[in-house]
Amino acid sequence: MPRQIVTLFFCAALLMVPVINQAGLTSMRGPLFEATDTARNAAEALNAPLLAPVSYAEAVDYYKKAEDTFKRAGSIESIRRHLGKAEAQFNKSGQAAEIAAAALDSTIQARKDALDSEAPQYSPDSWYSGETNFSEATRRLERGSIKYAQRYATKAENAYRESELAAIKSNYLNETKSLLAQAEKLRASRYAPMSLNNARFLLDVAETELTANRYDTDRPRLLAMEAKHNALHAIYVSKLQRSIRDKTTNLEAVLLEWEASIGKLGDVLDRPTFFDDGEKMAIENLLEGINELQREKNALDQDLNDREAQVVALNAQISKMQTMMNEVVALQEQKELMDQDLDDRDVQVSVLNARLAKMQELLGGGDRTIEELETLLEQQARHRERFARVETLFRPEQAAVFRQGDTVIIRMIGLNFDSGVAQLKNEHVSMLEILKEAIGVFPESQVVVEGHTDAFGSDAQNLSLSRSRAETVVQHLLASMAVSPVNLRFIGYGESRPVANNETQEGRKRNRRIDVVIQPSWVVQGPVASVVFGDPVTDDG
Repeated sequence: MPRQIVTLFFCAALLMVPVINQAGLTSMRGPLFEATDTARNAAEALNAPLLAPVSYAEAVDYYKKAEDTFKRAGSIESIRRHLGKAEAQFNKSGQAAEIAAAALDSTIQARKDALDSEAPQYSPDSWYSGETNFSEATRRLERGSIKYAQRYATKAENAYRESELAAIKSNYLNETKSLLAQAEKLRASRYAPMSLNNARFLLDVAETELTANRYDTDRPRLLAMEAKHNALHAIYVSKLQRSIRDKTTNLEAVLLEWEASIGKLGDVLDRPTFFDDGEKMAIENLLEGINELQREKNALDQDLNDREAQVVALNAQISKMQTMMNEVVALQEQKELMDQDLDDRDVQVSVLNARLAKMQELLGGGDRTIEELETLLEQQARHRERFARVETLFRPEQAAVFRQGDTVIIRMIGLNFDSGVAQLKNEHVSMLEILKEAIGVFPESQVVVEGHTDAFGSDAQNLSLSRSRAETVVQHLLASMAVSPVNLRFIGYGESRPVANNETQEGRKRNRRIDVVIQPSWVVQGPVASVVFGDPVTDDG
């Protein structure tokens, strides 16, 4: 029996040997591979697999040999030799990648643009041609053949640009072309000619603009989307007309179905909706209900902001009161200790007087806190009164007035500039007169005039245009009202801060706006900013 136990123990020990060896190897890997792993990570951060494929592939080959030798528990010297060669090649590939990034920068950008447009999916042939030539360009560059590298890079760039344009057109236009074909089969030219012609026209314009300027795809994309919706509408109307023709439905049934759907909105808004004389009055009724909800939401937001400010002030007062209560407890403890030692009465009295003086100081601070809270409440009440006055100055089609905290924002809805220009129109003068009156309601406030655009056009053009429009408004205000230039400034945000969807004409119109931001003196932090004319605005957010 003892011999069997010894035999079992020996067998178990033999089975554990590989586990022990593997654990030992795992602990050794870090120190052995650390330097090479660092070189590899640095090369990959420089995009060496793409920009320096020859030296990077050689480095990976040596690295795999080191790993294989390590897994076989080969000699440490052999592992180190392979790793040394791999590290040298990774470093070489990183250097080559940096050179390629500078020498092939326009080709690399063309490749990125093609990828962003999903060229591998929508234009695989041109994309493959670009990849083949780009790979050859990087290989030639690694070998020092700059002349031939540039030739292949040019071919690659042209192929990438071709694939990008084809992908954009395919991505944006092919679906609409398919829908147009479907509409034509349904005889939309007879049943829905306006929608069909609109779709065709918009599609042609989108394709023309894509070819002329592929780098500003916002407008062509939106045109293609509008064309798509018109094509879908043509299909819908054609099917509906055919149903009426086949007498499977009639006009009254269609109208009743639509009116029932619109009436559901009236039910949600708790506004009875009728279609006695068509849809116009019903839609106006629903819009008024939506506007009323928006006004209620704004009022609730303002009340919430006021409550939050009051809570902050009350918490500060409570904190000070708690400090005073702690002082009272400490005084009581001091008094009890002094009562126990009558021989040190003079010392006790001195300490007690000092503590009482501190208590009086804290009580004075409590009074100040209460005064601060009362001031805040009075300030908020005056601010609400002024805000209500400004709300009544503008008609809904002229401006929307709302608050963000204590900051008042006047969104000049009716102040629409002509496309691409920053000149005021005659009809703007009356609105700007009301704006001057509104600014005067908040004396000693900082006023920022913000210019905004829709998404059509390049980012740089829109930023410049929005600044020019905001500056035009500021110049008009300074010329005709008594306001200090240090209290009035402008900034342009271009297309970066939309308030509506750029996909629709109405949404784009709402985004082409002037916002006037009024910050009361207690909101403004730091030094007063000045008016900026002409120079780029960098830190006026």
